[in-house]
Amino acid sequence: MFTLPGMALQEGTQRVFNKYIIKLKRHPARKSTTSNLDRARCCIRDEFGFLPPDTAIWTSIRSTNISRLTRNFLWKCLHDTFHIGTFWDHVQNLENFGVCTTCQVPETMEHITLDCYAPARQVIWSLAERLWRARFKTWPTLNWGLLIGCALPRFKSKRGKRSLEGKDRFFTILVSTSMHLIWKIRNERVLENKIVSNTEVHNRWLSLINAALKRDQLLTNKARFGSLAKKPQLVLETWSGVLHNEDSLPDNWLLEKGVLVGIRPISQKIGVG
Repeated sequence: MFTLPGMALQEGTQRVFNKYIIKLKRHPARKSTTSNLDRARCCIRDEFGFLPPDTAIWTSIRSTNISRLTRNFLWKCLHDTFHIGTFWDHVQNLENFGVCTTCQVPETMEHITLDCYAPARQVIWSLAERLWRARFKTWPTLNWGLLIGCALPRFKSKRGKRSLEGKDRFFTILVSTSMHLIWKIRNERVLENKIVSNTEVHNRWLSLINAALKRDQLLTNKARFGSLAKKPQLVLETWSGVLHNEDSLPDNWLLEKGVLVGIRPISQKIGVG
């Protein structure tokens, strides 16, 4: 028998002791993490009319609608753990690393993904909006809260009723894939001095979106994936309306080979990103 501060006298078990140690080691949330959670929460409230708690936000970035590497990227975005901007302020002789090489302003993830004048960023969001508008009239105004909360939206119909889940999934896939690619191309430009043409940006984005489409098709195989399989109707609702030559496809195109989105790859050079 032993007594721990704040606990009633009880039998000393390893489980109780471990819980107490974990409680002692618990650290307060980072200010940047709290700020990002609040920004995501407030954006979702303003855009979609509900206020997600922290647990819902953390759960959302683990969504299987998002690729594994992109889930890790979003987790780091919420925690603000990237070595950019103010991270370099107190590193002797490396202070300039915190400045955007394109815009010459302090660099943040919000700046990189939404405000930077690097052509690659503009090309990627233009493609995302273009594919979205192939099916839906209004492309949401993007802000940092909506990006890090991209797996939370609940779009509604004009009458205020809940829309199909497919629209939510499509937005999540488009936004999470796009912002992660912007980050990767930024790193190539800044860390590797790699010049990425607009053509390459276009084709890389398209390849990632088509890969997400193909992955969705494969995941509807219940015999292979069991309880982890995606519902066929949900995948159809996610992608129908944005496919290439869709009128020539069967209503259930999930088993068709070579299904692609309606934006085509390009081969000619159109500038530098």
